[in-house]
Amino acid sequence: MCHADAVPKSLADATAAYRAAQARVDAAKAEERASQQGLREARTELAEALVVEARKGTRMRELVAITGLSREWIRTRLRQAGILADD
Repeated sequence: MCHADAVPKSLADATAAYRAAQARVDAAKAEERASQQGLREARTELAEALVVEARKGTRMRELVAITGLSREWIRTRLRQAGILADD
């Protein structure tokens, strides 16, 4: 106990508080996993959409302007799809 004047919780109360805190951590971890999976899916969809646009002839400067992504990030995704992007 850190403070001499603090009233200790009962063992049951301390256990309940611990279990509640652990449940919040577990829920946060599950949310993090779901968020990371959503990000991976969104990244894949974005790369696919970039490929479609590039194949339609959309110029690099337009892709950058539309997405706000760096040229290198876009070039990398296009190269992975076998497209050599011009500037």
